[in-house]
Amino acid sequence: MNLENLRNKMRPLLDTTMRSKILAAFAASFAFIYHFSFMWVFYSLGVLPMFYFNIGSVLLFVVIDGLVLSLKPMFFMHVISFVEVVVHQILAEYYVGSQADFHFFILLMGMIPFIVFFDKPKPSFFIGTISCALFVGIEIIAPSMTPVFQLDPRTVSIIRSINVSLFAIVILALITLFTLFVLFVENTRISEINEQAKKIQSQNERVISMQNNTIIGMANLVENRDVDTGEHIKRTSFYVKLLAEEARKTLEYKEVLTDKYIALLVKAAPMHDIGKIVVPDAILKKPGKLTLDEFLQIQRHTVEGARIVHEVLDDNSAPEYIKMASDIALCHHEKWNGSGYPQQLANFDIPVCARIMAIADVFDALVSIRCYKDSLSCEEAFKIIQTSSGTHFDPVLVDCFIKLRPKIEEYLKENHV
Repeated sequence: MNLENLRNKMRPLLDTTMRSKILAAFAASFAFIYHFSFMWVFYSLGVLPMFYFNIGSVLLFVVIDGLVLSLKPMFFMHVISFVEVVVHQILAEYYVGSQADFHFFILLMGMIPFIVFFDKPKPSFFIGTISCALFVGIEIIAPSMTPVFQLDPRTVSIIRSINVSLFAIVILALITLFTLFVLFVENTRISEINEQAKKIQSQNERVISMQNNTIIGMANLVENRDVDTGEHIKRTSFYVKLLAEEARKTLEYKEVLTDKYIALLVKAAPMHDIGKIVVPDAILKKPGKLTLDEFLQIQRHTVEGARIVHEVLDDNSAPEYIKMASDIALCHHEKWNGSGYPQQLANFDIPVCARIMAIADVFDALVSIRCYKDSLSCEEAFKIIQTSSGTHFDPVLVDCFIKLRPKIEEYLKENHV
């Protein structure tokens, strides 16, 4: 059984209340057995004060045991136990002396009730130190006490046997207690780490959620400056997801387009035109043909988009998400034949995410009304996409997109496009 399995099995015992009950009940029960064992010794010796004292001790620890099991262990129970042990030690030294080696055993007995408070180190250390000091003091003055009875060797041997047996039980109990303490500390540490991890994860999720909402809001704001509807982002994200899932079925893309990649792609797609925020309205909404200078300013939105992505996301987002969002913003106007912008990338030099985004973006632009053009029919839009295969778009992705035509037409119909 490994440590984790042991910890799980012991977890109920590591509960603070249950642990205190078990340890306190053990101490009270052990004290009961100890005093009960010596009742007959003192009776046979005729030491009636010690005999009656042990009877009282037995009754005391029966009551304490009952209180411990029925109630939460309280500090006064341990104080009473401690006082009883001190009195017992003084009387034992006076009547019997050190012949029977009571001192080592009683010293341990004096500390047992307070070990119950091992999860409260300061009071445990304080009370344990006082108990040790008291018993050491008793042992120092013990020689000046004249024992009332001199024990015969047989009686001494019996008493020592009882002491040794019970002493062994105490040692085993202390080992068990130490094991529980180690498990308790480890369990507490793991619980604290897990709790802290949950808090950090929750905080990160809130930050990421706020960040995503901000990004989507910015993207919508940009799109609303450029088009007549606010649905461009939703539609292109839908096309991107459909196309990526279809392309995953092909030999060329089945290794690249994993579930994680597609999830990041759909999440990053709304940022493809974020750079248009730097383009003046006069150019962005111009109904006529753009001049060369105006077209060059439009082209700037790809580079500016990549820059904005890094400025907004670098501190809090995963590196792979930042790279994908940046690639989409920068490269979604690149063309398969290398005639696109801003870097004139060609073929497989264009990131996969940007190749997918390019088809989705162009198709939605074709079927949508813009300030400089009317919308085209689905038939015309799909024809343009197909004829641009191998020039503007990746041929494999175009074939996949054409296969999606029924789903896309149904989607557009449902959304009244």
